[in-house]
Amino acid sequence: MSARLRLSDRARLAELHGEAVVLHLATGRYFAANATGTALLRALTAPDGATVEALVDGLVTTHGVDRPRATADVDAWLTRLRAAGLLADGRLADGRLADGRLADGPRTEGQGAS
Repeated sequence: MSARLRLSDRARLAELHGEAVVLHLATGRYFAANATGTALLRALTAPDGATVEALVDGLVTTHGVDRPRATADVDAWLTRLRAAGLLADGRLADGRLADGRLADGPRTEGQGAS
């Protein structure tokens, strides 16, 4: 089963006219997204997050992007979100991993998502 990803609890998403802005609460930095980026962000804010495969499929299906380009775009976007501290490690608020498994223990700062 593929890892499920979601926006960090330190991030807030706001949408207006099909575009979005993500605010990092701790740093005050914000990131703007076009319509395609907004679709990815919406998926990452779903209660159970999204898999990389689901994000790629969404771009292919709804935005008419070919699969290799969609894969590259999703990878680049996730890399930016992760580097900015806006991507969670896949845990839900109750401590379960977003794919339903129980977590082994608390993650510490500096441990990356796989």
